[in-house]
Amino acid sequence: MTHARRGRAAATGRGANGTSGTKIAGLVALVTLGVLLAPARARAQSDILDAPPDVIDPMQYRSAQHFAFELRFGPYRPDVDSEFVGRSNPPRTPYKDYFTNSNRLMSQVELDWQILHQFGSLGLGVGVGYFQVTGTAPEALDGEPSGDTSTLKVVPVSFSAVYRFDYIFERYNFPIVPYGKLGLDWAYWQITDGNNEIATDGMGGTGRGATLGWHASAGLALIIDFFDPEAAHDFDADLGVNHTALTFEGTHADISGLGQKDRLHVGDTTWSAGLLLEF
Repeated sequence: MTHARRGRAAATGRGANGTSGTKIAGLVALVTLGVLLAPARARAQSDILDAPPDVIDPMQYRSAQHFAFELRFGPYRPDVDSEFVGRSNPPRTPYKDYFTNSNRLMSQVELDWQILHQFGSLGLGVGVGYFQVTGTAPEALDGEPSGDTSTLKVVPVSFSAVYRFDYIFERYNFPIVPYGKLGLDWAYWQITDGNNEIATDGMGGTGRGATLGWHASAGLALIIDFFDPEAAHDFDADLGVNHTALTFEGTHADISGLGQKDRLHVGDTTWSAGLLLEF
């Protein structure tokens, strides 16, 4: 927390608590999904035209599957205070002191490229998230709470190996698919002041930086195609979406620098729920 603990931060967006971030993440997700599904729709229509007449039946048709898109939301609390464990007695708790101990919303999108379909699917994924929390800003000189507010923003980027055990679903149509993820993280973070500028301490320190880390996740996907199989097949024929699922995922993200010292810790152990589209 080298830069963060130096900066006097007072921020705009008083009381927003991530609402604007959620809207931004939702808009980005919709635009991204539209761009991704455009070629999938063209591919699906081309497959239908090339298919023999006996497989044009919407209940038999299935387009090729190469990607998965996921939109997730869940509680988050960066473990900033873990940096100070063992440094003093009692340890300092700047995040708890200035931002409270409550969770705020983390919004995430992820795109996976499924490179192998054999006894499950193996893919490579890239994801991006958005987190924002507003609290009381500390004074630059003594660290005491001021009359201003401070906003911490975190934008984590993840790179994952993703395995989905969908063999039983594909063979027996059992709609629950367990999956796991393992990968690396790079998280950009910043603290802004009351003028919506990056906070500084007057000695060259700024409230902006990035932290490396890693993550491991395990989850379950409920394939909801069975609610309306005909609509699901039409969705595939029209837009190239093979399956739609609801997801629940538990994640441990250790974003504390991968051994580097004096890095702002912005990881967490938490859960998220979302929507998954495979196409």
